[in-house]
Amino acid sequence: MKEVGNNQITPKIIALPILLLILFHGPACFAQLKKVRLAIPTVDIVTLPLKMAQAKGFYQKEGLEVEIILIAGALGVRAVLGNSVEFSTASGSILSAAARGVPVKLVSVIAAKPTFDLISEPKIQTFAQLKGKVVAITTRGGTFEHITRLILERHNIHPDKDVTILALGRQDELHLALKAGRISAAIYSPPRSLMLYRDGFHKLAVSADYLPAYPIGGLGATDELIKNQPATIQAFVRATLRGLAHYRQNRGESIKFILKELKMSDEALAGQMFDWHQTVLADEARPSQAWINGVLDFTKKTLDIATLISADQVFDFSFVDKAAR
Repeated sequence: MKEVGNNQITPKIIALPILLLILFHGPACFAQLKKVRLAIPTVDIVTLPLKMAQAKGFYQKEGLEVEIILIAGALGVRAVLGNSVEFSTASGSILSAAARGVPVKLVSVIAAKPTFDLISEPKIQTFAQLKGKVVAITTRGGTFEHITRLILERHNIHPDKDVTILALGRQDELHLALKAGRISAAIYSPPRSLMLYRDGFHKLAVSADYLPAYPIGGLGATDELIKNQPATIQAFVRATLRGLAHYRQNRGESIKFILKELKMSDEALAGQMFDWHQTVLADEARPSQAWINGVLDFTKKTLDIATLISADQVFDFSFVDKAAR
């Protein structure tokens, strides 16, 4: 063999590593990742399994480069329909739109029941004391508004007469508004709900007590994407389910991830959040028929739709079925 000096590299020595790459990794090592955009309403614990999938490289292993974009509530549906993003986790807005005939569907579910508490300022201890006050939501037509209205109605509070419902944007904005006294109540999920309780704010209601079956943080996509790019959706769903499983099965790592992503310093609080989160995450990739029926019944009543809403009109769980197999 010819001796190689400091400034000489033979073609054979160059070719060997490249050959090994091709043999062991094939064309995938040279393939360009497909860019996919995901809209989330806010950075909170609900969407952390998806961010975990991104951080662990599960999307990259499926050939996807995922960009996560903050787009509040019902605006996520418009973004999906306008092809600004491929997916949205604004489940309530996706569900409402699909029930009204808009060509979108939920293709997976992260949390199987609502994750929110209705929290009021300290001096308001009963629903009767809410009359004449301002109750905040994130956006019109989304999950927050539907559940807020349901809870108020169950306590004989007319949402359009007895209180003023104000759309303020993301949860952090609702948090600041309640702390500043600009609103009297709103719905929050951890960590904001737990932080508000520490500061003396009052728990009026737990949303899951009123609505045990409802999708939170699921993936919504257009019918067009489902038809024309099923491989992209399959890859995204598969990686998301891997992220969800990793998040659930690695408590210590997930608590550190909560601290980092939510910019928290209280490890005990993060542990509380993780343990609570396990109680609302979907137990199975594909929800039961009873769960589906409960969601459809609530959606029909909430939107005052007279005609039948079929499961196929709003859900397409074929991708999670394939991923599970």
